[in-house]
Amino acid sequence: MTTSPAAPDGGSALRLITGLVFTIVAMAIAVIGFARLFGVLEGGGYGTSAMRTALVVLGVAGACLATGIATLIWEISKRYERR
Repeated sequence: MTTSPAAPDGGSALRLITGLVFTIVAMAIAVIGFARLFGVLEGGGYGTSAMRTALVVLGVAGACLATGIATLIWEISKRYERR
């Protein structure tokens, strides 16, 4: 008796939308983070808490971008998977 392989998981609209939202949000957060960073650096605030805050905002943007891109790659690989 043979069993058929499991049907491949097709694309998911939820994964696609989640990946796009994370990527778009990351771009918006990055713009805000760079604007804060430029403002702090122009004011000579090296090593201040405002500088750390700007870098944390940029870190959050990077995390959102990585999550969004990884989710989009996951979605595309599932959508076009060949078995």
